[in-house]
Amino acid sequence: MLDFVSSGGDALHAYPEYARVVVRDGRWIVESPFLARRHRQAIGTIVSDGHIAVQYLRGGGLGSVEESFIARLKPGDRFVFAGTPLEFVRVRDMKAWVRRAPNVQGAIPRWQGSRLPMSDSLAAMLRRRFGEAARGELRGPEMEALGPLFNVQGRWSRIPRPNELLIEHVKTREGHHLFWFPFEGRLVHEGLAALIAFRLARVQPITFTMSANDYGFELLSVDEPPLETGLANELLSPLALLDDVPASLNATEMAKRQFREIARVAGLVFPGLPRSGKTARQLQASSSLFFDVFRRYDPQNLLLSQAHREVLERQLESSRLGRTLERLSHAEIVITQPKRVTPLAFALLVDRTCERVSSVSVADRIRRMQVALEKAADKPVVNVRGTR
Repeated sequence: MLDFVSSGGDALHAYPEYARVVVRDGRWIVESPFLARRHRQAIGTIVSDGHIAVQYLRGGGLGSVEESFIARLKPGDRFVFAGTPLEFVRVRDMKAWVRRAPNVQGAIPRWQGSRLPMSDSLAAMLRRRFGEAARGELRGPEMEALGPLFNVQGRWSRIPRPNELLIEHVKTREGHHLFWFPFEGRLVHEGLAALIAFRLARVQPITFTMSANDYGFELLSVDEPPLETGLANELLSPLALLDDVPASLNATEMAKRQFREIARVAGLVFPGLPRSGKTARQLQASSSLFFDVFRRYDPQNLLLSQAHREVLERQLESSRLGRTLERLSHAEIVITQPKRVTPLAFALLVDRTCERVSSVSVADRIRRMQVALEKAADKPVVNVRGTR
């Protein structure tokens, strides 16, 4: 660290401005009053997630979206924005360059407020309450109000217990739906969905559309997924997690975005003085240059490893993801094949319904789905159930 602040390390030693600390009479001091003043101004800096403009390759702009969402996308991924199905091409100069996609399958941007993680203790309590419902114990007015939904869930599929992982395999006109219910919160489920989709794709070439909420996540594919083969080949194993998670997501781009905060706190980039500061695009361009230089000429740089570590912990909760996989690998896996989407999976289906471009309002479409579900719930349903 002293080598880095005194000479710039292996990558920046040729530039005098990065020799910020010098030795005088056996003491490490900052000689430049400008550097000292800039450092004092940076103390207590609170960095926030920026917005990225969404721009057609050939055409105008569509608006802006949260940077953390774009950072997760890989070239070729599809999402819906401003009512238009788009295909992500690349990120350059704080702009997400896109082209029109032929269909609406994909993910929809989510703002940070809807992605606050569920804590470990709250997730454990939620699983216990579902276990009580499976035993017919409905404590409190809220659980009693949900009694009819629990009844339908139990008839059509199963109410999961704390020591079980429920997987519902439903076939519709859209394709094969795999609904997973680990009850660990949206943030963990987003990483878990990408990880499981990646591992299933290694078993058999297949394309998935993913959605997630606090209860579980959905993997939708046109072809039947190799679920049984994947489970037999340690699909839920916590081993190789640090290799598979970055491979399943655009981890390098996410680390580059995270590095902007690190470079700013470390004093590598200067945001400017009040009322004359640099734009987010200028800061990103400067920090991206440092990131690429360190990755090429100083791969052991501590700031570089910090960027990758913060991506895994802050954006993907990798340590909790590992604990979740450890728990699921010892859980009893219950696979059901309902004839239609169950109450637990209904919210995941609504998430994807909101992405579709239609002349019918989202509320009307959801109401139609709700009416169909309630109508089917009044009829006895034969369910095919398998336990592994």
